[in-house]
Amino acid sequence: MRISTSLRTHPAVLAIPFVGVFFCYVFLTSTRRIEHLVDLPWAAQAASYAVHAPFPMAAAAAAGLSAVEATRLKALGTWELGSAKPTWRIAVQPILITVGSLSVLTAGVMAGGLWVVGVFPDLYALQLMGIVVVLLTAHAVIGFVIGYRLHALYSAPLVAVAVFTGISFPLGTDRFWAHHVTGSIGWVGFGEAYSPAMTAAAILPTAGLAIACVALAGPRRIHVRSVALALVVAVGGLLGAYGITMDWRSVPPTSKGLAPVTCSGNKPTLCLPEAGSDHLGEVRARLAEMTGRLKARGIIAQEPRRITDSAVADVPQIDTTGRDWTLALGPGDADQVLRENIAISVVGMPCEKPDWDILHFNTLWVAQTIGVEDDYLAWLSRETQEFSQGQTRDQLLTETARVSKLPPQEQKAWYAQQLRSACQAGR
Repeated sequence: MRISTSLRTHPAVLAIPFVGVFFCYVFLTSTRRIEHLVDLPWAAQAASYAVHAPFPMAAAAAAGLSAVEATRLKALGTWELGSAKPTWRIAVQPILITVGSLSVLTAGVMAGGLWVVGVFPDLYALQLMGIVVVLLTAHAVIGFVIGYRLHALYSAPLVAVAVFTGISFPLGTDRFWAHHVTGSIGWVGFGEAYSPAMTAAAILPTAGLAIACVALAGPRRIHVRSVALALVVAVGGLLGAYGITMDWRSVPPTSKGLAPVTCSGNKPTLCLPEAGSDHLGEVRARLAEMTGRLKARGIIAQEPRRITDSAVADVPQIDTTGRDWTLALGPGDADQVLRENIAISVVGMPCEKPDWDILHFNTLWVAQTIGVEDDYLAWLSRETQEFSQGQTRDQLLTETARVSKLPPQEQKAWYAQQLRSACQAGR
């Protein structure tokens, strides 16, 4: 069949306006909070956020519409050309049209996410789109084979529902490995991208099932050998993906540390993501002043040599021990990023289960030392429903005012004793 005729009559092409409108609705309703990615833009993160919701629908549409086209071609007698033209050549064109149509719509959703965030696509976003195309191709092959074997009147809606459910339902279970083998598009964070293991786990089961369907589509009569081969390939793909993901938690092991980093100064050297480094010098100077005050009061034994934003750290976990610190700084000027978060990070977790009510004294003391007392008290008021839990605002301020009149050595001893008390009370 000529390509121009196929494009005019193919159900996937005819469905583009309807699927496109539906995708627009899904995009607008599922990405209402995508603006929080604007301050620290990363193309792969925006792309995964945008595509996550519509992809199961795109895969279901690819399978269902391919089934309809296969049945339509069968009704037209196209398969009778098999003696003059290989069956696979007859199938390739309609499958590619299906994949192309749904890929264009999915790419449009991805482009919308990138546009809202204000970032151009990079290799990692294109990698994600490549995974989408491979998965859509596999689903289109599955639907086409089912439509070839069974009439689309009932097989098309059934395969579409099966694909959508198969991708989406496991995401709600507590078996974390199942989250990563359905072919759903998972979110990646700033500076992250799909790792080779994530890519293989996402593709293997669906690709294996597609190849199994092809094995069953070849002969006009299904033989035992074809069934056995199909089972081996389908089960092998699933077991391979399970072997990769069996130890994973809900957050898969992405490729990390990919975002460009900018470092500046010394004592401390401050490293921020390049995308949020507009105020690096100002932030570094304020941090140097804060750490100097903390050391002078004996709250920390030594000033940090290097401070790294958690967004670009090798281990994205807050750490204020030793000479290399990791803090959640985020984009913005010093007044925006150096608030109560610094005091909370400095106190940290002195033990596994501290008594937070006691620890509030330490954190307020640190906040007063570095000049963010008002920010911390405002945060604590929100956390405790306006001080209805634990100590009152006046109790906290009265105690820290009393301690501020003590000699420096007694202040240091008080701080250490409060930490010990918090740990002992929390046991």
